[in-house]
Amino acid sequence: MFKDKDIVCFLGDSITAGGLYMAEVYQTLRKKYKIKCFNCGVSGGTAKKAIEYLHSFCLHYNPSIVITMFGINDIERWLLEEKHKNFPGREELLRSAIDIYKDCYERIICEIKTSGAEAVICIPVPYDEESEGAEENLHCQHRLDECGEFLYSLAKKYDCFVVDYKKAMKPLLSEGVISPDRVHPTARGYHIMAQTFLYEVGEIPNIDTETEFEFEAWNKERFDAEQELHTLRYVEYCDIFEAGWLQNKSLEEKKALARKKFDAIENKTTFVPRAYLDYIKRADIMDRLIGDVIKKTVF
Repeated sequence: MFKDKDIVCFLGDSITAGGLYMAEVYQTLRKKYKIKCFNCGVSGGTAKKAIEYLHSFCLHYNPSIVITMFGINDIERWLLEEKHKNFPGREELLRSAIDIYKDCYERIICEIKTSGAEAVICIPVPYDEESEGAEENLHCQHRLDECGEFLYSLAKKYDCFVVDYKKAMKPLLSEGVISPDRVHPTARGYHIMAQTFLYEVGEIPNIDTETEFEFEAWNKERFDAEQELHTLRYVEYCDIFEAGWLQNKSLEEKKALARKKFDAIENKTTFVPRAYLDYIKRADIMDRLIGDVIKKTVF
């Protein structure tokens, strides 16, 4: 699949944005190819939201291959929480969510193909319905399964390669591959993802589930620079998305909105308020941070 001078973008939600599986894939590919990989994952991302920033945040790299994975945020799993069982229009919203997902994912694949890049479709990581824990079990894997069935048909329609993370990871749920939030992979889970990907595309002969991934120095520098951007991207593209970025508000207006949202939160120790503060402090240098990532993504 890969060759020298390929530019590969990984497009997805927070599971992609976490960066560990792409880092391992990239480190392995760099031993064989003169290749560049960019992490275009955004925490909170969905197929619907990604359409809006697909060109400005992914296709502007002029990639030859785009690895896509969306699903867990698209199924509106929050509506399955006990506290939302009487939410107005709940059933209709749940029904329409997957239809929106299907339509938007197909639009993404069409845009990627039109740009001249090849698209790889990844079947989403499984939701952990098996483990005991404090996090409410939403039993939403059946909704992800419907997404997965659609993705296989989409791949057939557009002649896309498929990597199935559900198939690889579901048998390992009891082995701690998914974190206690039931959604995000652990470090071992990310390693299984990377190994699965590399095996499925023919870059390694076997999946190694025993050893741990270790960063090489160049890759750790790139990864650290990349991770600095992710809270900014979350706020810019997925949190104040409709009120901010989509409506072309000025940077100062968006920072003011972030401050207003930060002030309204009582518990300021969680990820979201920390992201607001980081955005307020660092959004001015976002272009510089992006440039730093590009500079560190070298042959």
